Amino acid sequence: MSDNRNLPQILVTAAQLAGSDNVKRNVESMAEMSAQAAQAGSDMIVFPEAVMFDFTQPGDVIAETAREYADYFEHSLKEIAQRNQIAIVAGMYGKAEGNLSTNTVIVIDASGAQIARYDKLHNYDAFNFCESSKHRLVELQPEFAELSLFTIKGIRFGVINCYDLRFPEMARALIDKGADMLVVSSGWVAGPLKESQWTTLLKARALENTCFVVASCQPAPGSAGLSMVVDPLGIPIAAVPECAGLATALVSMTRQNQVREILPCVSQRRYAVVQNHHSPLAVAQRGDARHE
Repeated sequence: MSDNRNLPQILVTAAQLAGSDNVKRNVESMAEMSAQAAQAGSDMIVFPEAVMFDFTQPGDVIAETAREYADYFEHSLKEIAQRNQIAIVAGMYGKAEGNLSTNTVIVIDASGAQIARYDKLHNYDAFNFCESSKHRLVELQPEFAELSLFTIKGIRFGVINCYDLRFPEMARALIDKGADMLVVSSGWVAGPLKESQWTTLLKARALENTCFVVASCQPAPGSAGLSMVVDPLGIPIAAVPECAGLATALVSMTRQNQVREILPCVSQRRYAVVQNHHSPLAVAQRGDARHE
């Protein structure tokens, strides 16, 4: 058995909050929740995907909002993080060409510095929703540079945005790239069986990677809710049901390493993850039909 003494641990909070069509009101709600989490001792608070602005709005409205408010939103989060001495992970919209925006997760550390930025890789073109009509498609880069990781208090986190959760190879690629744990920022759209799918996938990503998962989702009725922190053995250790609220839990590398000692499935793998440059999306992105 390895010596797991004095390994990093942090108190994390998954915030459940709906992104309304009023950016300034959303920022005010985030400020209140960040202050509450900081007062409870949290080192990091994770907000949902698209918490900056209502994701159900048309693409041109979202794009215009991004042009007008993206800088304000980022600056506000930096002030909130610094004022409360808490790291913030949050979903926003960034500027892009034409009537498109970027579906982005930014990470601000407790000093107010931006330390990571992730543009969503998998557009949610499913269940009669077409996110590709709203957001720019992200290109794959050499050495998996399109993936995003950040470090808070000695623990390295990999970033997942909503629909990304359905692609287990992405979570595994983040682990291979050095992530200790995973954060999920989501607006998991409500619908038949969607709450069950959300919780099942969160537990699966935790179990198959034997890591903690900190998952924030927008609340019901528009989204699934059920923001939670999941243990490496797939057990939720803190959760919020359908309403706005906070789920706070201690995540510890000591606990995670203990799980990996009894369940070493990550180290026992015999297959590796590679980028799929021949997928229909990648081919369409290049405008090249030669590999179809």
